[in-house]
Amino acid sequence: MGDFNINLRLKYEQQCPDCGLSDFVEDHASGDLVCRNCGMVVEAHVIDERSEWRTFADKDGGAGADPNRVGGPVNHLLSDGGMSTMIGGAKGVDHALVRNLQRMQARTEVTTDRALIGAFKEIGKICAAMKLLDTVKKQAEEYYKQAYDNAKSIKGKSQAAVLAAIVFLACRHTGNARTFKEICAVVPQASVKEIGRIYKSVVRELGLQATLGDKQLEGSHPHSYMRRFMSQLSMTQKEFMWGEALTLALLPQEGPEANVHTPWHGKSPTSIAGTVVYIIASLPGKTHVPLQDICRTCGVADGTIRQIYREIHPHLKTLIDKAGGFATHADIDRLPLPVESAANK
Repeated sequence: MGDFNINLRLKYEQQCPDCGLSDFVEDHASGDLVCRNCGMVVEAHVIDERSEWRTFADKDGGAGADPNRVGGPVNHLLSDGGMSTMIGGAKGVDHALVRNLQRMQARTEVTTDRALIGAFKEIGKICAAMKLLDTVKKQAEEYYKQAYDNAKSIKGKSQAAVLAAIVFLACRHTGNARTFKEICAVVPQASVKEIGRIYKSVVRELGLQATLGDKQLEGSHPHSYMRRFMSQLSMTQKEFMWGEALTLALLPQEGPEANVHTPWHGKSPTSIAGTVVYIIASLPGKTHVPLQDICRTCGVADGTIRQIYREIHPHLKTLIDKAGGFATHADIDRLPLPVESAANK
């Protein structure tokens, strides 16, 4: 009886064709069935028949596998978590019945969720057009949800302007500064004035000044734009570090000098950033970039850059020394003279 059981097991049990044993281990990553004894790959591309457990949570907290089987991520901003179903039509289905079911489902849905889902889609389109990070998109959705629930200032306003202001606020908060002009280029239905007005009212009504601090929600600092502008102009990493240091020397954010008024205080951050790029590009031995390319990249008129450069030029040696002394005084003397100085000479 024992020999019969052994023969029956060997008949139906898979054996290694090399060593004849039946001790295998399955490599789920590559889909291979490998013999433990001799290492021979007996089967390749084995189908994984386990349950398709997946998790979309950032952390499972050490609780093991997520008990949710497949499905999309949960959106905590929606009342149902974004896990509701939609009734769709198909071939061979009574379309009149499907329409009636869809109408009944629409009546039972929360109106707030429908409005939020539509707004989130538009926010996603704006962020995709501006090539913003997913963190900006999520932060914009958070702010829109807060504004929708609490801010009275967005009621009755243009939806395009509201969404543009919310995306602008999310860019400021996440450190991905964008200008009103860049936002308007993607949302042409809204004007700069309208976006700015809604932005200020949302910040005020949601109490974001106290929560995030004044510096983060005031006019963004020029150094926020340096990496993007200099990267688009193919300038080096060292030049970016010099440019960032020079902008912080021009407009200190900490210490007693932060409250000292200078002729370039109150200028547009992109205008100051463009002027700093122009200064570094004009130094001997640095990446030369024509002024027209700088103006096109920064979205600033050349007259504006020349005016700020004229105000900064007398203080350049002191400012560059504060920024780490990345240029000698002899190199600074070789910079182009401001238009008025050249005319006087």
